[in-house]
Amino acid sequence: MQSLTPKISIVGCGNVGMRYAYATVIKGLARELVLVDREFRQAEGHAMDLNHGAPYYAPVVIRAGSYEDIVDSDLVVVTAGIGGKVGQTRLDYATSNIKLFKEAIIPNLIKYAPHAIYLIVSNPVDVLSYITYKLSDKPWQEVIGSGTVLDSARLRHQLSKSCHIDPRNIHAYILGEHGDSEFAV
Repeated sequence: MQSLTPKISIVGCGNVGMRYAYATVIKGLARELVLVDREFRQAEGHAMDLNHGAPYYAPVVIRAGSYEDIVDSDLVVVTAGIGGKVGQTRLDYATSNIKLFKEAIIPNLIKYAPHAIYLIVSNPVDVLSYITYKLSDKPWQEVIGSGTVLDSARLRHQLSKSCHIDPRNIHAYILGEHGDSEFAV
């Protein structure tokens, strides 16, 4: 079992954020999990749902909070953002999310969790990771973008189905910018 030492905060309690929260809880990766969303009641409801599963996973304090509650986080996962509309590419809605990051998310990360590692998942992930890195003035090792990890997992899954091989034994990757310019290797 994993060590239960870190405090992890998730900013953005939509589908992606809650999948991260669920995986964090099930894998026993945190001693404390803080859910932050502009819709506090949504974060509160998700925290309650996760807490109801407490008999089935390692002890963890799960709660909804605000940016003030991410103090002392070891890791902050950012999944918040304005999603695209049908037919838009990730770069089409970059302007809205860049503005959100510059005006709200990054200033609060710097203010309340300056020593945390930032894992950026919001799209366009490569652009937002770079902006977070530049504006936060953190070392590059402490601002991580999820990049093409999910795309690589999808590729490995499809290859495993076609080749009838366990996906854990396939070592294919997607490289490039997450989006239209990525490629398989």
